[in-house]
Amino acid sequence: MPARAQQITDPSPAQAATNVEPTSPISASFRSQDGVSVRPETVRVFLDGQDVTSQSVITRDFFTYRPAQPLPPGRREVLLEFTNTQGVTRRVTWSFTVGSPVRASIDLVDHNAGSRPLAAGEILLVTVKGTPSSRVTVYLIQDGRQVQTLPAQEVSSGTYVVNALIEAKDTTREGIVVARLENGGQVRFMTAEQPARLIEGATGGIQRLTTQEVSATVSAPSPLLPQITNLQDGDRVSGSSFTLQGTTAPNASVRVNVTASTSLGGIISAQQTVTNQTVQADAQGRFTITVRPPIPASGTVYQVNLTATSGNQTSPTVTLRLTQQ
Repeated sequence: MPARAQQITDPSPAQAATNVEPTSPISASFRSQDGVSVRPETVRVFLDGQDVTSQSVITRDFFTYRPAQPLPPGRREVLLEFTNTQGVTRRVTWSFTVGSPVRASIDLVDHNAGSRPLAAGEILLVTVKGTPSSRVTVYLIQDGRQVQTLPAQEVSSGTYVVNALIEAKDTTREGIVVARLENGGQVRFMTAEQPARLIEGATGGIQRLTTQEVSATVSAPSPLLPQITNLQDGDRVSGSSFTLQGTTAPNASVRVNVTASTSLGGIISAQQTVTNQTVQADAQGRFTITVRPPIPASGTVYQVNLTATSGNQTSPTVTLRLTQQ
């Protein structure tokens, strides 16, 4: 019985993978069978018919190729040619689809403290419009002497809102409102055209709100938006599993997708889906899911994507990243 050729395993991006990042490295591992192994000096790597062997790192155990330029969107095909230690030449192919790159942008930063000063007890409302499903923070620079950091909430696709209660200590003659948007490793800043004026020069007769009322105002626009309550973006997790606890609208369905990214010597980045399932929130909007990575290796980065659905409404996707200790 003739010996079988060495297998190609763990291709990355995976066979038929979709929405692959344009800058993703391409790699695969080699595994011997029946004492037959690859001759690394015979390996040739092709991407969409172009020979990229000279730009690839090839060892007896794996190969990896990092494109010099972002790959264009669409279907991409990898071809490996190699000869094994029995002198048999093999060809292996697989394909994946590159998604359109997300281009982070801010289109608008506006607020309600430009046309007239806001008095203590009023709400500073800042609106930011930009790339959907991003992390947005607003900075209020008060007369060049101090900075307030105001997290924004995505209330509809690409629209982010800050509601902040003005207090007596917030007197500001000239406040610079700066928005920071982060998406896919890209960061953008934009400054509002008008300065914000707080307290000084404000007229009386303003309805005053309590902090609790402001909190209710902030949460009201999008109760469906899922929020993780026991972990924050950037936290570290330990053990063979971790639990996500969160809130959304009562009885909503929450789609939870968790992917794990690991690296080998900083050369290969392998990504796999850890879980992709839907959980049901209870009557109070609470939900829980336990994530069990197959190999909880130290340094693994987990990307958690959550999307809630209730009736014909679907929330924006909430993303956080966790690292295995």
